[in-house]
Amino acid sequence: MPTFASRSRRVAIALGAISAVLAAAPPRSSSQEATGRVTLLSVSQGPRGGDWKRAFNPFRNDTDTRWPATAGVYEPLLVFSRATRSYLPWLATAYQWGAGNRTLRYTIRSGVVWSDGAPFSAKDVTFTFDLMRRVPALDRAGVWGFLSDVKSTDRSTVEFTFKRPYTPGFLAISTQPIVAEHKWKDVAQPAAFDDPSPVATGPFVEVRRFEAGVYELGRNPKYWQKDKPAVEVLRVPLFHSNDELLKALGEGEVDWASLFVEDVEKRWVAADPTRHQYWYPDFGQTVLLYLNTRHKPFDDPSVRKAISLAVDRPRIMKEAMNGYAPPADATGLSESQSKWKDAALAQKAGWTHHDGVKADALLDSAGLGRAASGTRAVPGGGPMRYELNVVEGWSDWTSAAGIIRQNLAEVGIEVTVKPLAYDAWIGALERGRFDMGIWFGERGPTPYEFYRSQMDTALVKPIGEKAVANFHRFGSDEASALLRSFEASSDPAEQAALGKDLQKIYVDSAPSLPLFASPLWGVFNTSRIGGFPSRFNPYAGAAPGALSDTLPVLVAVKPR
Repeated sequence: MPTFASRSRRVAIALGAISAVLAAAPPRSSSQEATGRVTLLSVSQGPRGGDWKRAFNPFRNDTDTRWPATAGVYEPLLVFSRATRSYLPWLATAYQWGAGNRTLRYTIRSGVVWSDGAPFSAKDVTFTFDLMRRVPALDRAGVWGFLSDVKSTDRSTVEFTFKRPYTPGFLAISTQPIVAEHKWKDVAQPAAFDDPSPVATGPFVEVRRFEAGVYELGRNPKYWQKDKPAVEVLRVPLFHSNDELLKALGEGEVDWASLFVEDVEKRWVAADPTRHQYWYPDFGQTVLLYLNTRHKPFDDPSVRKAISLAVDRPRIMKEAMNGYAPPADATGLSESQSKWKDAALAQKAGWTHHDGVKADALLDSAGLGRAASGTRAVPGGGPMRYELNVVEGWSDWTSAAGIIRQNLAEVGIEVTVKPLAYDAWIGALERGRFDMGIWFGERGPTPYEFYRSQMDTALVKPIGEKAVANFHRFGSDEASALLRSFEASSDPAEQAALGKDLQKIYVDSAPSLPLFASPLWGVFNTSRIGGFPSRFNPYAGAAPGALSDTLPVLVAVKPR
């Protein structure tokens, strides 16, 4: 395991690299001062319903919480870049594992102040995590399931003690937004607190304008990165449809958006190839067809594989996804995770390849015969008629669901596509009240996060009880044992071997059915603002979001 010195050197190198990416922007020019022109970055995470609510509480993940509360207003110790698959120093400058991976120590950056001028220190980090211990509703990542203590040994050092070795916890600890003790210690109900006027360390903290359809955050004049951010105001307008947002992008009212655009080269790039740009990398979570394994016949792996064989993924990729993502293979890992894949296993496993004949044969073998109507039936359970749930308004997923409906009809399974409002579908998914549905799997720096979310017995909840993952309620004792071994290891070679063992169990059991790795839908109008990530400069995630690698973008972009 690397020593503290080597870790520090690696982080210092990473800091140098990110500093090169985030090259210093020039100060506001005299002409800007004379004209009073405000440099502005306008961003949209995509169409939304309702009105904006003034809530910037970084502990919450409900639909009322405003972007970029967790990665732009508040900041983490380290940033995990999905593009480079590396950690960047942020509020911490170095870290060290110790005591057989039972302790984790961070060196806290000096010279940082809160937006109200109060000094930032290790005590704020300790307070943040202790608040999550005292108010479990704030602990969204469940860090106190594996932590036993946190303490600041001085103003620049924080040490976490683990109940057991749990190296995957590094991601959750490192990317947890940190709050100010002097602001939050007197908040009576932190889980319900809206935090309408945040005191934070991020590049944008001042709520300058807040209306039902638009809000604006002013830059932090006390920000610890010199002369950053280069833009003065972050504007977030509200759009209710893809077409409305695309029009605003074209008219220069939005600079950066998360947006799926059908035939993006024709509908977006062609109008202005120099300024109309996009980047759709496969850095997102794998999109899965979930079958509720607590419902017969979906408890049978051969039935799950049969349904997967019936699904025409190339057609989904062509017609629903416009060719923006390749079909998934049976490992559930994306092409950008290829270093973790068992290539031979991925090639050998055939149940993600469209084959209606094999699907029919497997369903026949499972005793799911066809009635005179052509619809199959579950012995003692009635016809195979199901609802397939998707998020209402997600046009690509709705199109994919329509193709799946047609595919399954060909093998005698009747499906009705039922779009649900976002919150309604999430609620049904979490409590296991569904038969079929399309949703994401987890994704992290290693395969651990995905396979844990799909096979860990510790995450299996009874129907009706809220699950944080493993929504399909599948557990494997063998996979769970491998996951526990992965948690104890910080050896890359050992983790790679464990990852391949987990892949084999997943491929053999087909607990969920991978469709494709979700692209990050990054669309840019660079007429006014430049420096966005791209395939030519892949330094961070392509789309604005709640994950930490939004931060490097917000401090890197600058007016043209």
